[in-house]
Amino acid sequence: MFHLRDYSYEHLTELTLDGLLTRLTESTWVRKGAVLSSEDRMAALRAQIPPRLVLSHDIAWWVHTGLGRAPSPLTFITYPRRRYVDSCDVVVHELTIARNEWELISDLPITTEDRTLYDLLVPHLRTPDERSAQVVKNLIDELPARARQRFRMYLAEMSRRPYVAHMRTVFERTCAASDRDRR
Repeated sequence: MFHLRDYSYEHLTELTLDGLLTRLTESTWVRKGAVLSSEDRMAALRAQIPPRLVLSHDIAWWVHTGLGRAPSPLTFITYPRRRYVDSCDVVVHELTIARNEWELISDLPITTEDRTLYDLLVPHLRTPDERSAQVVKNLIDELPARARQRFRMYLAEMSRRPYVAHMRTVFERTCAASDRDRR
């Protein structure tokens, strides 16, 4: 990994334009074609994570799935739930999050893959728009069979959560349609 703190922006940009590096985050580059783990992606974000916040939503999905460049702005959930003064560089959700819904990757807190998927799906069920069906389909299509089964169990254990019954129905319908499309 190549960090902005160690190299000039101009030098990293030149290497990027030469096709040798790919920008990963606002301050981190990697060799083009590098295969990164969740730990590598968390290490790239380390300097941007404020204390007592849990990485969540789009950025957590990026850490878990590793697709493309890190989304911006960074999104977090407070732990424990408390008031947080929003800054323009991050989005903070003041939610209650159970201890089993977040984990440590490289000693940094992040929502579990199941909680992350739940957080990404809820807005499309609460207030669907013209893009919602496609966004939900794309998220579920990305999931391998084992992750789908794990999310089913996560939803089955949930009760008294907003939109959970609706989410179960939408998830099962979308999985069935996705399975038909794959054949």
